[in-house]
Amino acid sequence: MNMIRFKILIAVLFFFAVGIHFSYTYEVQNSPSQSLIKKEKTVGKGINFVRPGNIKYAWKHSYNELLINRHPVPKGFQLTHVVKGSFEHWLRCLPLKPKGTPIKLFNGKKKMLQALNAGVLDIDIGETDLQQCADAVIRLRSEYLYSQNKFADIHFNYTSGFKAEYSKWRQGFKIGVKGNHAYYYKKSLNTDKTYQGFRKYLWNVFNYAGTYSLNKELKKQTTTNIKGGDVLIIGGFPGHVVMVAAVAENTSGEKAVLLIQSYMPAQNIHIVKKQLTRGEGVWFKVSDLEKKGWKTWEFDYTKEHLKTW
Repeated sequence: MNMIRFKILIAVLFFFAVGIHFSYTYEVQNSPSQSLIKKEKTVGKGINFVRPGNIKYAWKHSYNELLINRHPVPKGFQLTHVVKGSFEHWLRCLPLKPKGTPIKLFNGKKKMLQALNAGVLDIDIGETDLQQCADAVIRLRSEYLYSQNKFADIHFNYTSGFKAEYSKWRQGFKIGVKGNHAYYYKKSLNTDKTYQGFRKYLWNVFNYAGTYSLNKELKKQTTTNIKGGDVLIIGGFPGHVVMVAAVAENTSGEKAVLLIQSYMPAQNIHIVKKQLTRGEGVWFKVSDLEKKGWKTWEFDYTKEHLKTW
């Protein structure tokens, strides 16, 4: 009888251990083995840009380090020229939290795998599990357009195909959903032109849009024309998307890019690290994307995944 109880106890412990393993791999499908990680040799000179006064961010932040100043460009590379006040310029100047700040989830808990942390953006996540990968891309694009007062350009499609327009939201219209049918309705005679109202619009979009719908909206981009603000997107359930935050180029015309992302569950937007690297492995060469694709810890990308607004 004691032997039977012992066998039952062993079986319970086994299934408990298996459960822990699968809960861990929910966030990281392929946890990095230290024996597989190679150290990438550093790179070129550091950058010390100053944010121009005309670049604004509406959310609460502390204006610490600029995103573009954290990681030196590859040796022999320089940042590409961008138009002042453009989306590319705005992205480069995004504020980072202090070095060593952990990536946190929407509920305040730390992301399980901090070894992949190459820098955390100083932008809020929200208190619900909504601002995931596609939502983070939508958030950044919308925040830029909002800062430029280009309200009519802020619109995204639901997965159902419904076009959610911020310009209508500002007029006081809200969006109702019944099954797969979405529609506008007038909630009050008052308009809603506040930043808080804008954030409510975004949270509405986060509920009903994702990589599947965003992938359909975006246009194909070529590696030759890759620029800040472009994305690499895998549309699906689940899918994933990362955004190009900056582009550098050498005298031969070869380009390298810095990527940012959020993930599941909703978490701080952060700089993406290459797979099997540590240290400064954050600049992705475009020639690699053309030949063999890019590997990150969560997803792999080919040039077919490259799209633009």
